[in-house]
Amino acid sequence: MSVSGTSTPARVLLTVRELEVTIGSRAVLRGVGLELQYGERVALVGPSGSGKSLTAAAVLGRLPAVATGRGSVELAGEQVLSVPAARRSRRVRVTAVGQDSRVALNPLVPVGSQMRAAVRACGADLSPADLARELAATGLDEPERVLAGLPGELSGGQRQRVQLAMALAGRPDLLVADEPTTALDPVNRRRVLDVLTERLTGSATALLFISHDLDAAREVCSRAVHLAGGTPVDPPAADPATSGATAVGAGRRTCHVIGSHSPAARRGPGVPEDPLLQAHDLHRFHPDPRPWRPWRRHCAPVRALDGVDLALGAGERVGLAGPSGAGKSSLLRILLGLDRPDRGAVTVAGRPIGAGPVRAQRWFRRTVQYVPQDPATSLNPRMTVHDLVAEPLHRLDVPGDPAAAVRAALDRVGLAAGLAGRRPGELSGGQAQRAALARALVVRPRLLLADEPVGGLDPVLRDHVVDLLDTTCERSGAGLLLIAHDLDVLGALCSRLVVLHAGRVVEDGPTADVTARPGHPVTAELVEASGLGPPVPVTAP
Repeated sequence: MSVSGTSTPARVLLTVRELEVTIGSRAVLRGVGLELQYGERVALVGPSGSGKSLTAAAVLGRLPAVATGRGSVELAGEQVLSVPAARRSRRVRVTAVGQDSRVALNPLVPVGSQMRAAVRACGADLSPADLARELAATGLDEPERVLAGLPGELSGGQRQRVQLAMALAGRPDLLVADEPTTALDPVNRRRVLDVLTERLTGSATALLFISHDLDAAREVCSRAVHLAGGTPVDPPAADPATSGATAVGAGRRTCHVIGSHSPAARRGPGVPEDPLLQAHDLHRFHPDPRPWRPWRRHCAPVRALDGVDLALGAGERVGLAGPSGAGKSSLLRILLGLDRPDRGAVTVAGRPIGAGPVRAQRWFRRTVQYVPQDPATSLNPRMTVHDLVAEPLHRLDVPGDPAAAVRAALDRVGLAAGLAGRRPGELSGGQAQRAALARALVVRPRLLLADEPVGGLDPVLRDHVVDLLDTTCERSGAGLLLIAHDLDVLGALCSRLVVLHAGRVVEDGPTADVTARPGHPVTAELVEASGLGPPVPVTAP
């Protein structure tokens, strides 16, 4: 466990007493209290829906308009909770890092401009060279180009490190990090944790680290506050490897190996005799988005996919892994019919697919369904959960009783019937993810394309969704193409693992063999960063 260093005498920075937050007549936080000193690193941990992010919003003075806060939140002795934003003291510098960098960063403003604004909000002013050094300190290559570019030109892991650099460049008194590693692949998760540890060690900056990743919390923080159901709870039994009652609890899922009774397990890798989905020789080039930049005048288009071949049989479960920027999202968009390859073709049940009107693709949409990574940006915020789940039934002319189908889908994903009338903004991240899964399952597709469906969930809900996907595929015979960063999850659900790197398939084989004996350096790095043990040394091809 890491213990935060500090160069200042122990002084209380943040005090939260008897915090209570209500939405309407419902109390969602009750009796929350914590204390944080300058330079201290404290984790706020708990399952999805326990109130972690709402506590962070109260500390930042950003409670939703529909929420009412009571109790006390003080920063260096000054009240935050009951004071309007315009009247709050700026003596204490507070910054934040969120889970989704796509939401946190303005896609239309260059990174450098956003960094300068963030630094000035902390009362500092850094030169472009200083900003480049801040980016370089997070491990980003070519920081000058990153400063001049747009967030959309960066991978998810790069954007998250930009967020960290923005938050730390102004030397804040308090950094609130809300699930900063949840959406990252193991390699970038490792890098972000290293940046946090290196930058905060010996610093007076305090850290409130909010996460359901107990391994990450234990590594970064010296103690933890546990929440469940909106109230503080006693920590779980201490890990033998840690000491003291304040130790962050341990807990990492050890996923089961897919059973030999599964159709996917029996089939194994290779091209199926009668594939349900087949992609052949896919190439995709993205044009230079900003050709007027001086250093881009002679840049070739970005090669997102370079001759990708992939086939899935009916009922087969295939995992797709790879570092950020490997081409996973580009491949997924083509398989979903949302983008066209520059070369190559995709067929489903022997029929070609392609971008086109929804009505012309109804057969495809009923055959293949998508489970998104981030329900916050994929679910219509104006619709209720019931209407969101029922919408595919109406749009795709699925026969039967829609209300009964919605109830069955919500029950299958473990979402209480009382949540059917709520909107996405009234759900926790885990609840929203389950609503997105119910929306995909309600039409009973033959193939699910799932993009990190458990990436934002706590371990308990992650296990629940993994078991749900396992059971659903087993009973319905549906196939699964699962994009995930967590190799444990891929090992639990998929008998075959495909690894992408630089737009090419570099590994394709039985999951157990690929993770135990990786044949490519990128696979070895993913295995090692996932904590699955030291891989067998490989030689770069």
